[in-house]
Amino acid sequence: MSTHDEDRLSRSLHDRAGDVHGAPVDLADVQRSARGIQTRRRVVAGVAALAVVAVAVPVALGVRGAPGSERPVAPATSTPSTAVSRTPTPTPTPSPTTPQPEGVTPLTVQGAHTGVPAQITYLRGRTVVAPGADPVDLPATYESIAPYRGGWLAVQRKRQGQPYVVHIDASGQVTSSKPGGDRIVTSQDGVEVSWVEDGKLFLDTTNGHSDLPQSIDLPAGSSGFPVGFVSPGSVVVNDNAQDRKYYVTDLKALTEIHGVLGVRATDQALGRLGAQVSYDSHDGTSCWKVATNTGGDREPKTCDWTIESFSADGAHFVGYPSGIDGLGSATVGLLDSATARRVASFDRQGDGVTYVSDAAWEDEAHVLASLHDGDQWYLVRLGLDGSLQKVDEAPGSADESPFRFAAHS
Repeated sequence: MSTHDEDRLSRSLHDRAGDVHGAPVDLADVQRSARGIQTRRRVVAGVAALAVVAVAVPVALGVRGAPGSERPVAPATSTPSTAVSRTPTPTPTPSPTTPQPEGVTPLTVQGAHTGVPAQITYLRGRTVVAPGADPVDLPATYESIAPYRGGWLAVQRKRQGQPYVVHIDASGQVTSSKPGGDRIVTSQDGVEVSWVEDGKLFLDTTNGHSDLPQSIDLPAGSSGFPVGFVSPGSVVVNDNAQDRKYYVTDLKALTEIHGVLGVRATDQALGRLGAQVSYDSHDGTSCWKVATNTGGDREPKTCDWTIESFSADGAHFVGYPSGIDGLGSATVGLLDSATARRVASFDRQGDGVTYVSDAAWEDEAHVLASLHDGDQWYLVRLGLDGSLQKVDEAPGSADESPFRFAAHS
């Protein structure tokens, strides 16, 4: 790990240590933050290539806090939005691998069929891969990027890991670069974008049809980031201060979300949260619930799985086993969001270095996951029917995935 990565890891662990004021820290969350830094390959976007990419790549690329989901095309630029094409993903041919007991599919590409290309945009190292477009290689380095007013918004790490929000115009010129949050989120339909810059939360349309973006001051000392949208014009934000709080805002007022220790996912379709509500310091496990956007009680609750991201229709969520450690998760669950019951799960066989570093919904029945299996990285498609397909592959060290996904609510 480079000195730069060590700085980022140290900063993240320090921030996460204050995640819950007066309550035990979620060790799994701390470890996952560390893994996120270890496995994160920064989005790269060349200033000289940006104008070309704005035409060729309809995507908002961002860090994992909330993996991508999809909605109809939006007029973010002159091309389709970051949203997924509504062309249904063909039903994958089931992998010939032998299912484990209780419907658990082996998490391996061994014997898996190769499926159709991904229906959402993703990064393979420095290459942007978009449905129906030629891959675009980008020379400059960014952590997160989203189309905005004909150009781009991007997050770049500077000065010992400090994230800066960079504004890039349609000609590829950087017009501003200010300290900000390390995440940019877009709405499911790709029309709205939100980010944090200079202690303010901003909200605007990606196509810039407003005169000026809306903004609201975050509490003093905050340096947070938006988690995701819960409805059009309404965003959940993490203030990232020492006493880590979460708010929902329409950019007119901040309303604190009570009764949660953390929020990792938002469901814009039904206005819900995937919220951590407890932590057991003895075994490192945590409990999660699908909550209202005010943090109120709402079933279901699970102490077996985390809630990482919701499908676009809100019917399912991706989860990892509560209390996981290491570089990533050796098990991925696709669960019913009304009951928290497992619909399908994928589990490592043996003790090899096999794990998923990130996952994103491709459509309402399939998830794309970045999988390290053996000595190679793969993009795999996981289905609610328990199927597994290979989609793409790339070399990379075991602790750094070359695959990254779009960031939507």
